[in-house]
Amino acid sequence: MQQAEIDAFQFVGQDIPWLLNHWAAAAPDRTKKPEEGLLTLPELAAYLHLDEKTVYKLVSTGKLPSVGGERQWQFRKKDVDVWLERELLGEEEHFTEVPDGMKLPLEDLLPDSAIIIDLKARTSVAVIEELAARAYANGWLTDKPWFVGQVVERESLASTAMEGGVAFLHTRAKDKGKIVRPFLVCGRSWEGIQFGAPDGRNTFLYFLMGLKYDKLHLPILGRLARALRNPQTIAKLRAMSSPDKLRALLLREDELARTGMLPEPPPPGEFKPKLDKTLRLRAIRRIDSAQKAEVEAAAAPKKKPRAKKKS
Repeated sequence: MQQAEIDAFQFVGQDIPWLLNHWAAAAPDRTKKPEEGLLTLPELAAYLHLDEKTVYKLVSTGKLPSVGGERQWQFRKKDVDVWLERELLGEEEHFTEVPDGMKLPLEDLLPDSAIIIDLKARTSVAVIEELAARAYANGWLTDKPWFVGQVVERESLASTAMEGGVAFLHTRAKDKGKIVRPFLVCGRSWEGIQFGAPDGRNTFLYFLMGLKYDKLHLPILGRLARALRNPQTIAKLRAMSSPDKLRALLLREDELARTGMLPEPPPPGEFKPKLDKTLRLRAIRRIDSAQKAEVEAAAAPKKKPRAKKKS
């Protein structure tokens, strides 16, 4: 590394990608590992293929994990490896050509397998878990509990439910290594669930967003919001009887919104979906079963606790 490079290398957030690029370009032979145990600063510099002054700056600013006090630093190789992997994943956008969120086809994010036409969940957390389970089953997540926890934490700050019965669930957590690819999962609840919408009404349509890159977050969120601003569109989506029809309508509305062809929504009003007979009958049976279960549970005699035997 030239002296000019060292002088220009100021260790703030944006300098980490530079280090990783340099480390990747140097292509260290990771098969020739130092001996197990603690590394000295010169040994660490050799391991990272950096000069000692650069490593010193990393350590002194707390960016590299170390043990011992200043001037007596030592480094656990396994901790250094974890740090490298974490930084590499955390700065993935610097190494990956992220598509333009305004031009990315929605069908790439929302394949057929991403539609849940009849959510079974009855609570807000259960909705998040069911949607995340679909993403995990499709191989888009490597750590479902982590992702669910991040979304729940985001919802605890302020509900993402909007007026009209739609919620856009998301997280901007930085551990992108646990999100395999950008995705959307759409779920429809027939009865609707209380999700903290500003109008106090139930939420029926849920979009779980695992977009992986910050550059995709706002464009995709904006596209969905524009495509679903018409209450009639929401009513139609609630009435769809098959995942294919629901997905096709979403893609059509998004395309109209992106090309500026989406008509202005009508004046605010109450829209109720006209459900087909199959969907209506299924909902009636589910409600009837739930009511019967509640009656049976209330009528069932309560078991008396067993008396403890005297010793």
